[in-house]
Amino acid sequence: MKRTIERSEKYISPISFMLIHKQKIEKIENRILSVLLYGVLLVYLYQFMLVAGKYKTFTTDEKFYYIEAKAISANNIYQTPASLDGNTSFIGGFGFHGLSYALKDGWLAKLFFCSDDPPLLWNNVLTCLLTLAIVFLFKSFSLNTRIKIALLIATHYVLFYYTLSYMQETIHYLFAVIALWNLYLLYTNQNGDNRKYLYSYLLLVIIAITFRYGWFIWGLGLLPLAKNYISFFKWCGLAIALALFGIFVNRYIASPYPYGHVADKITDMENFSLLRAVEIAVDNFCNTIHMFIVPGKKIDTTVMRYLFLVLLFINTWYAIIKRNRFIIACALVAWGYFLATMTFYVAFWGYDERSMAVLNPLLAFSLVGTSNKWIFYPVVLVQLLLFPGIVKETEERNLVSINANAPNPVYLAVQNAHSKISNLITDDTAVVVQININLVKHGSLDYFNEFPLVNIKGHPIHYRVYRNGNDLRKIHFPTYFLNPPPERLPPNCRLIYSDSWMNLYRTF
Repeated sequence: MKRTIERSEKYISPISFMLIHKQKIEKIENRILSVLLYGVLLVYLYQFMLVAGKYKTFTTDEKFYYIEAKAISANNIYQTPASLDGNTSFIGGFGFHGLSYALKDGWLAKLFFCSDDPPLLWNNVLTCLLTLAIVFLFKSFSLNTRIKIALLIATHYVLFYYTLSYMQETIHYLFAVIALWNLYLLYTNQNGDNRKYLYSYLLLVIIAITFRYGWFIWGLGLLPLAKNYISFFKWCGLAIALALFGIFVNRYIASPYPYGHVADKITDMENFSLLRAVEIAVDNFCNTIHMFIVPGKKIDTTVMRYLFLVLLFINTWYAIIKRNRFIIACALVAWGYFLATMTFYVAFWGYDERSMAVLNPLLAFSLVGTSNKWIFYPVVLVQLLLFPGIVKETEERNLVSINANAPNPVYLAVQNAHSKISNLITDDTAVVVQININLVKHGSLDYFNEFPLVNIKGHPIHYRVYRNGNDLRKIHFPTYFLNPPPERLPPNCRLIYSDSWMNLYRTF
């Protein structure tokens, strides 16, 4: 009898044995993937240390992000201190990025860094780390799944490239992870009232829309909540309301951008016709989808586009066969972004990469978190193979900017000349100074970042950046013109200051 008991205690059923074996394998895998993720984060931090305190703005967008945040942190000026051809928003006088980015970076500088110089690079790196930390806090997924999702996000080329810059893509990854957390719980939580997840999701989407109006597409993620025709129309109405809010933000809170965007051509009220709008949309879709699919010069961009298309179709397949409402919601949002990007944007200069960047965490949550964990391995392998190239490209871009803007006698002399603008302008009201587009365009030196934003009497200075003279608002008329010495202005101006680096004229 005793021997029988001993044998039964030693006996382990096949199912139990498999479970124990599976747990051991998963623990080993977790350790390996954790080390890999830690290594990726070390690359982020190492590259950040290389540029911290040295990085200078490189693109036009970066210059406007920085100067608008600086206006808030240093001078409590919420209207944009610079515009393209005088175009500012109909409400508030904000720039073509709206108010939210400047508000975020300006107040972070004031509250946490106590600095007039907004540390956009610090903000991006901390936001990136916070995004990954939130993934690990989402305990509805196993630790193994959370590590895999974090790896897919951390190795995505858009996140790395733009985190180590003054661009603002990183905040959208954070919004996407929080939105997906609430959307997942909204569809899967079986214990009690889910309204708190719905309200949290809606609040997050509304806030995100104020940063980038395309976030209204996330309203499509609510359509699978419909249980009948009446509720379907209710959720459609809510999605349409979010779309209208997004259009309102783009139309009135962000300044007009009359430089060839397809959306602006379609919504041109003076020449609007439904047939013309359809023709423009279809023509742009055909051109953009062709650019998107045809291999380009950059191998990494081409590979990531193809990878995205493969994941999009796989996610759609799982949405159809599994009929899981969360997967369906993710598929609707993903297709909404893709079709909107192909119809209203272009597939160059990173427009498509930036507009669809939030689909990286979305597909990670949907596929790896819900559909099939095995999808993780080929995806992370592709991203890891491309990652060294992205690191090298990012490092080269940053070094070009740092080296070009390194202090030297000429650089310091030009900055000193521009600093005199504050003392030269003695008006008792806010003034507009027109400057050349070369001061802010892609790859130009960062002299513009140091321009004074108030005059000697504390009144705001607005810099009207001349691009092509297409001023839709016609409310910012220049009182002063600042140009390089070779240029001369019409007779209705008089020269009030001149040196080797600039001529400052005043209208009369």
